[in-house]
Amino acid sequence: MDDITIIMKLGAPEVASKLPAYLNALLPCKPNLLLFSDRKDSVSGLEVVDALANLRPEYKHQNPDFDIYDEIQRSNETPEKTLEGWRLDKYKYLPMMEFTANQRPDSNWFVFIELDTYVNWDNLYRFLSRFNPKQQHYFGSPVWSKTKKKTAYAHGGSGFVLSHGALRKLVARGRMFAENHISPGTHLFGMNISKECCGDEVVAKLLGDCGVKFRGYWPMFNGEKPSTLRFGHEQWCEAIVTLHHLQEDDFGAMRRWEASRHYPTRALTFKELFEHVEPLLADQVDDWSNMSDDVIFNNGDTAAKSFDACFDACLRDSRCVQCEHFGDTCRLSRVVRLGHKQLRDGNKRWTSGWVKDRIDGWRAAQPSCNGAHIVHPNP
Repeated sequence: MDDITIIMKLGAPEVASKLPAYLNALLPCKPNLLLFSDRKDSVSGLEVVDALANLRPEYKHQNPDFDIYDEIQRSNETPEKTLEGWRLDKYKYLPMMEFTANQRPDSNWFVFIELDTYVNWDNLYRFLSRFNPKQQHYFGSPVWSKTKKKTAYAHGGSGFVLSHGALRKLVARGRMFAENHISPGTHLFGMNISKECCGDEVVAKLLGDCGVKFRGYWPMFNGEKPSTLRFGHEQWCEAIVTLHHLQEDDFGAMRRWEASRHYPTRALTFKELFEHVEPLLADQVDDWSNMSDDVIFNNGDTAAKSFDACFDACLRDSRCVQCEHFGDTCRLSRVVRLGHKQLRDGNKRWTSGWVKDRIDGWRAAQPSCNGAHIVHPNP
């Protein structure tokens, strides 16, 4: 992992509130780490770089997205991330690329993550070892566009990877916009970011203009966390590289479970991660949504009258393995999902259940997974 640089993007409030816990788990590995925010800071002896510090004034002048930026600089204590703070997020990506290339010119791979991104470093190494970093590679979990004019791009929160060749190609394009080649992050590559949706999409557009094609590797790079993952035949033998939306207790649970793995030197697959989730499945759990969404019965359908009626509807569907009922709605699912706690909303109460004998039979029928599969890129 010495040739891999990990780049973490965060907001100023997260440096004190969330970053220390993440670093406590990460630092024993002594990673090659760069931290970027919207305010200069330091934590655990590590510098947090203000990705926007060197931007030319023309990008900030009369740009309402930067109204909160000066406030963030003046205050040592900023409130939790607000909508105003998030408006700065998309501007960090491109300066961050130049800073990274400037500070880690010899790294082979650059892994961009956020504070709620879980990375299985062992699987990431296994995956990247298949490719030549001198070539131009751009990997991640694809976000598919609803229009044909836009191409798929790597979702930032799920983590994405650029090779040395890809980052150098991108940064080389920025030289025509830079006033000097000493201070990185002075420009936004000639793009009007204020009209763009998201920074991760901006990166994909710029890379595409440079001739660097995106290659999606879902479900290995994944936008879900263990409790919201779909466990089906499609994912069963695939390797897990990243997960997303994990909170501090989720990370803690994963660390404890990983410490108890029977075969820790094997690549982590969805099949094995299912062992982390399966003990929590039950016939009936109140105040819980298991996120079933394959078949929906609404008011007027017998299945929607109660949880028992909903569960009976699941039993009548030979492919159904779980269901949930709330209000006058019943939902069935043909893949396993744990879900999340869901408190009452007035008189509406969520109840979920799993058909455990079917799940046992389904699991027994799945392949033994002799080693993890590396999926073909999509696209």
